[in-house]
Amino acid sequence: MTKYAQFLQTAKEILGDQGFVDATDAAEFLTDITGTGLSCLFVARPSNTEQVARIVSLCHKTGVAIVPQGGNSNVCHMAVPTEDKPTILLSLSRMTRILDINAARGTATVEAGCIMEVLQEAVAAEGLVFAPDWGARGTATVGGAVATNGGGLNVLRFGTTREQVLGVEVVLADGRVWNGLRALIKDNSGYDLKQLFIGSEGTLGILTKLTFRLHPAQPYVRSMFASLCDASRLMEFLTMARSLGGEKLTAFELLPALGVEKSLARYPALKRPCETRSDWYLLVRMSDREDVSEALTALFEAGFETGIISDAVMASSEAQEKNLWEIREQMIPHQYFGSYKMMKWDVSVPVDQIISFLEAAEIAIHDIDATAFAYAVGHVGDGNIHLSAYTTKTNTAEQTATRIYDRIDALVWDFCGSIVAEHGVGSLYRDRVQSQKGTLEYEMLQRLKACFDPDGLLNPGKLVNM
Repeated sequence: MTKYAQFLQTAKEILGDQGFVDATDAAEFLTDITGTGLSCLFVARPSNTEQVARIVSLCHKTGVAIVPQGGNSNVCHMAVPTEDKPTILLSLSRMTRILDINAARGTATVEAGCIMEVLQEAVAAEGLVFAPDWGARGTATVGGAVATNGGGLNVLRFGTTREQVLGVEVVLADGRVWNGLRALIKDNSGYDLKQLFIGSEGTLGILTKLTFRLHPAQPYVRSMFASLCDASRLMEFLTMARSLGGEKLTAFELLPALGVEKSLARYPALKRPCETRSDWYLLVRMSDREDVSEALTALFEAGFETGIISDAVMASSEAQEKNLWEIREQMIPHQYFGSYKMMKWDVSVPVDQIISFLEAAEIAIHDIDATAFAYAVGHVGDGNIHLSAYTTKTNTAEQTATRIYDRIDALVWDFCGSIVAEHGVGSLYRDRVQSQKGTLEYEMLQRLKACFDPDGLLNPGKLVNM
């Protein structure tokens, strides 16, 4: 019996029939939005931390790599095998339990495979809010949210996922389990180790349980959709929204005319919010424990009085509120431009530089390919823009794409920004990130990886080169 035959047999004994998926049946786990990953020896679907630890220990002893996977909704080839080495895929899809919701403490402890929307609904029933939120909430897991330090729609009000994490349970590369679930607001007893695992993409350890900070319910939610007269006045309106809304300001989104028109055309049930057409639109949401109508109305009126917006509508019903945000959530570019060669960035730049950056990016793209066009949508309130560029698929499209990638990556750096804001690095951005970090910074990342995973078995080929 070969080494891997015995390895497979032992893994089956640990996981049981429901927890072991043969390589021949692994196809659904190996494909994400960016394509299909390499093969794996099998898919492990453990039901508890003990099984995770035993499988990780087995892999450590056998020299088999492990790729952890949550909802597999990422867009950077993070949760599928990308390295040509013996690998298992470890899916947390059976570890979905909500272990505790403590209203007095304002915390929730859950297994890493719990779907975000499930947790959102459970805590809402207790009059609380789980803050992280984005379009893939129905498939994304809380473990994936933490592993990528997800951002999303509520960062302006509540911060990123990192700021919601109070504790973690992690299976280390050798199979040992660190219980760091202490849900303390203040703990200065040493290095804050949990922070190392937030945003680490499973390269330092396998997240198995998480304790989150919860927030009081925000029963009063209201949004405004507005036509922006002049993009150069975007910051003026954001400053106005911050002043008038204060902590009530939850989201401030910039929407391109092309995206709005594509969403409305593809989904006829969606209603056009504003008759006045514009190059850019704004979607602003306020929420609070008290009525937000006065603050939003004040912003509405100030926008018109100052000539920043030319048309606007405030949602007056739950259905209208849903309609506005459905337009935003359907602005996924790949569903509209599949016939083109796509280049994409998940950019963050200083908030006051967003429009200048977008203008410079469009010039740079057209300078390389006059037929190419840009598409940008994003969370303007926190400086995060999802930028794409599209060019006709030709024999030279790949060379053109490489030139555009290099130019825009350099431009982001010139603006003191980052090419990875909230979707993770994975294998897709790994090399591009390295080129933008200084030698010392990247050496520290490599040494950290080597400390926690000296054999390079945890999610190899992701986040950092070894």
